[in-house]
Amino acid sequence: MIVDEEFSKPKRVRSRPLVRHILKSDHHPFIGRVYDLGIVGMNFDSWDEVNKHPDCKYALEANEYLHSLASRVESLNLVGDLLWPEPLPANFHDFPVSRYEWLTIALDVFLVRYVSVVDCAALLTNQVFQSDVKARNCTSEALRKKGVRSEVIKILDEMLVDQGRLRVERNFRVHQGVEREFTQDGTTFRIAALLEHRHGSAKGEDQFGRRINIARFFKEALVELQRDFNQATRRLVRLLDSLYDELWEEFERRFGPLIRAATHGLNAGARRSHETAIGETPSEV
Repeated sequence: MIVDEEFSKPKRVRSRPLVRHILKSDHHPFIGRVYDLGIVGMNFDSWDEVNKHPDCKYALEANEYLHSLASRVESLNLVGDLLWPEPLPANFHDFPVSRYEWLTIALDVFLVRYVSVVDCAALLTNQVFQSDVKARNCTSEALRKKGVRSEVIKILDEMLVDQGRLRVERNFRVHQGVEREFTQDGTTFRIAALLEHRHGSAKGEDQFGRRINIARFFKEALVELQRDFNQATRRLVRLLDSLYDELWEEFERRFGPLIRAATHGLNAGARRSHETAIGETPSEV
């Protein structure tokens, strides 16, 4: 029998951890601007009262959707904690889950939360532009049809394209139960991790004839997920910054007339342009 050397020999795989990328979730001044305006909510006991004041309603709804998006981005740092565990558990026999299950949980959390960032961004865009698209139908195409500026649609589309392979994997995992192998011999790793967790050790050889080294399998799988995480999140933050720039301009364009027309005296906040110093207190109307 002829054996294909490409499949009979394992590829060299890195096991040394990558440098972790930590996401900044609320550093953009647009977020601070909207959060500051959210203080006006302390004057109301119900949304029925808020709805009587268009400026307050607009600001508080923006605060709600922006907070959801920023929180979802920040939650990706929780995934980072799972992918760069410090200290790394030394004994998985007494640990609640096996090494393989640890990776499975980390990947599930990463895929679901990473993919949903685009959905949260679309919902925020929908609110800022007052497009009135229902949440379940809120896509970049639906927003485009409602007149959202092409610059904003382009950013949302780029975010969606970037998710590409990971979004497809999320769909397969969530809807069809398809699991990632993690290593070149995923079956051996899964079984060995289970034996280690239940019985304290796993001995034997993998499909390439190598002695089972469960710790190395685990580190190699971690590096693979770390690479996916870093590549996805670095680009994500840059695109979100561009989106916030566009949404801030639109937000102020719509909020300005609302606050000027307000007669409630609550001073929800006046217009603050991109040129206003971040640390400067905006003038009140």
